[in-house]
Amino acid sequence: MKRKIIAIMMIIVMCVSLNVSIFAASMTDLQNQKNEAANEMKDAKDQLKDVKEEKSEALSAIEELNAQISESQEELDRLNAEVKQLEASIKQAQTELEEAQAKQEEQQKALEDRIVAQYTSGSISYWDILLNPESPLKFLSSLFMFEKIVDYDNQLIESIEKEKQTIEEKKTQLDEQKSKVKTAKANAEKENVKLRNAKTTKNSKVAQLSAEEKALQDKIDEYQKEMDQAEAEMKRLAALAAANKKPGAVFNGQLKFPCPAYSRISSYFGVRSSPGGGVGSRNHKGLDLAGSHGIPIIAADSGTVIKVSNTCSHDYPKKVSTKCSCGGGYGNYLMIDHGNGLVTLYAHCASINVSNGQKVSAGQKIASVGSTGYSTGNHLHFGVLLNGTYVNPLPYIT
Repeated sequence: MKRKIIAIMMIIVMCVSLNVSIFAASMTDLQNQKNEAANEMKDAKDQLKDVKEEKSEALSAIEELNAQISESQEELDRLNAEVKQLEASIKQAQTELEEAQAKQEEQQKALEDRIVAQYTSGSISYWDILLNPESPLKFLSSLFMFEKIVDYDNQLIESIEKEKQTIEEKKTQLDEQKSKVKTAKANAEKENVKLRNAKTTKNSKVAQLSAEEKALQDKIDEYQKEMDQAEAEMKRLAALAAANKKPGAVFNGQLKFPCPAYSRISSYFGVRSSPGGGVGSRNHKGLDLAGSHGIPIIAADSGTVIKVSNTCSHDYPKKVSTKCSCGGGYGNYLMIDHGNGLVTLYAHCASINVSNGQKVSAGQKIASVGSTGYSTGNHLHFGVLLNGTYVNPLPYIT
């Protein structure tokens, strides 16, 4: 009978040990999956950041091109108006030139007609007057009148010639000015086309980057889904630990302070503004205890280590551009099942001194403070899960 009891006891111990081993193994597999998703997410976020920056530069370039195109179009409009005005002026000068030419020809013809008429009608000519001076008074009067008519005709022809010359010079200047403006207009049109082509190219680049951005965001959403699933599984395992608690075990509500050398509480449990300009959760599921790098972290109570994640090497304060998704954002962390429905979480550790399945005592050093994962500075993120649900740690620690 005694041997039978001993055998039964051994079977029970073996089953408990097997369950703990299976539990620890499942947690390790889960963490590996979560770490893999976190690393992939980090790579995708880095790529997305580069794409967003490139897209922002392209959009800035398009904005600048729009301004240049606007200036170029204004210059084109001005040149077009100037060409139009010059063409009107040239047309007017051409009309004036034609009118002057007609007047000159008309006056020249009138003079020629008058001279011809004098000879054909037998009128006394200038030479007749000089060679046959019948009367000095008549000679002088006829001579005066003849000279006046000739002077008038000559002056009129000369005036018309000068006017014609002036108009021709004006037209030549207008033609030269029009040629220069047309050259400037042609150059402006070429520049305008170049600017519009550059804008089209930039718009195509923005469209391409937008597609890349969407594809990367879809990847990130998928990675986030995987991490959320891992987080949900962590809670499920914590709830399983609570369901498998020792018969009659009841949590008495007292835990040791997990970081005795801490300097201050940098973030409390519950809703908060996301620290570091976007790094970290807005629904804080624990208590952040800030302290110097490397100070000890102790077990808040005795229990069994059910999860260890110790693969994050990014132990430094983060900004948005350098945020790290190792360990689902927790960096290096561990979880302890205290056997009474309570599980504690210790995150962002610089180093961890225990392993999966290891028994620990209350007050035993289990890790040291660091800044791994989504962390803006050296601190311990201390979380408490009671029966599978995150609760505010403050009421439970002494």
